[in-house]
Amino acid sequence: MLGAVQGYRKFLAVRPNEVAAHSNLGVLLSEKLAARLSGADGVRLDALTGLDWIAFPRSNSPAWYDELAAILRTRGIDVGPADRGEQFPTASVAFAAVSSGNAFALAPRHWAHPVPHAVVWCPLADRPVVRSTWAVWPASSRRRDVARLIAAFEQPSQKCH
Repeated sequence: MLGAVQGYRKFLAVRPNEVAAHSNLGVLLSEKLAARLSGADGVRLDALTGLDWIAFPRSNSPAWYDELAAILRTRGIDVGPADRGEQFPTASVAFAAVSSGNAFALAPRHWAHPVPHAVVWCPLADRPVVRSTWAVWPASSRRRDVARLIAAFEQPSQKCH
């Protein structure tokens, strides 16, 4: 994503390497699979080899999809065809696939969708996979709503319980 942004440096009000927000991703697994694969520090990515990756549609964010697919491939995980994510149009369909015990999904700990009881979120034990959100706007912008949005990113985050 940054590559697309760097070509527009003169229009940006943020430095090209400044992250507005980031979150470590973990893995969603069935309860039984989580009990088997999870160690003291969480689940190693290479332990997911042989499972199906429940991906989001690549068309939603091609650069982020490609980055995740590359990370998984380096750990020996077959990511399948790029249009695989089209099979999981809603969170409930993805959760059903994960709860089968043959699949996994990557997600931040405090995800927007309630996780069903048959699915468990586990941290990744090895190097984390980090999702970054960049704030980009025209440098000439004087919009107060943009300023409030950026100020909100600069506030210390409150943890969900």
